[in-house]
Amino acid sequence: MCSRLIVGCGYVGSRTADLWQKRGDTVFAITRSQARAQELSQHGIQPIVWNWLDGRPPENNGSSENNALSQTLRTQSAPPLATLLIAVSHAPQPNIASQDTHTRGLANLVQFLETIGFDTAQTKWIYLSTTGVFGPSNPGDWVDESSPVAPERPGSIAAFAGEQWIAKNIRANGRVVLRPVGIYGPGRVPRWQSIRDQIPLQVNPESYLNLIHVDDLAASIESISAVTTRSDLYCLSDGAPVLRKDYYQYVSELGNWPSPVFESFVAGRPDRASSRSDGNKRVRNSRIQSELAIPLRFPSYREGLRSLRNEFGNEPAM
Repeated sequence: MCSRLIVGCGYVGSRTADLWQKRGDTVFAITRSQARAQELSQHGIQPIVWNWLDGRPPENNGSSENNALSQTLRTQSAPPLATLLIAVSHAPQPNIASQDTHTRGLANLVQFLETIGFDTAQTKWIYLSTTGVFGPSNPGDWVDESSPVAPERPGSIAAFAGEQWIAKNIRANGRVVLRPVGIYGPGRVPRWQSIRDQIPLQVNPESYLNLIHVDDLAASIESISAVTTRSDLYCLSDGAPVLRKDYYQYVSELGNWPSPVFESFVAGRPDRASSRSDGNKRVRNSRIQSELAIPLRFPSYREGLRSLRNEFGNEPAM
């Protein structure tokens, strides 16, 4: 039995927490929302209400639950924290430069851990970054952990700055940075409503989509938390990139709908803001598979989408 702490216990974190709990581990989670804290409590997770962009210690943020937790930790011997999973959104924050959002939070987090009373001497830090940090590439090029990094979008800039902070401040054998590709799963089947309603898709149909099912991502995090890894950086994908036109066509077949409609696409068009859907690279997962051989329940989009067929409901497109 171990203690685990998740910062950003959302779509990925909650599933990872469930796997740790099934092992008998105690899971703590930091959340900004009191309402979310109550939800976490209902699932057996011990919540800590705190905004990692706020440098105030948790006892001073008005949460009686945090006061009680801090007092409990201090009256016991400090619990050794086996794993710290950082799965915070990379979305831009008001009045904070992109390169500062995660670095500020990480620096505050170090002080927070000391304040709350965790023993972090042997903690493994697992930081969720993104493959968006990779620089431009030729259409269809393969990328991996050794590929050049040149983030362009705000979220990718924040993620890479976080990677650099981790590398500088956390001991070499106590950190792992993960770069997942596009995450899908229950409640996240991209664009199925648009396909059903024949709304033109504003993507390049000849570009590649890299995916990993959320359950495979959570299982990979759990596996990494339990072993000493040879590397401190891994790309996480199912290893089976698919052309967007083939992915969306398969969605239409599962839904028994007409073939998807694509808007006329011109790469680099000045009236289109750059987005993740403009990417056209293929992401390898060979390092993590050769070193850890983590089995994937969903080794391609086909298995994953078939498992989500019931997600295709009848509500109107948003």
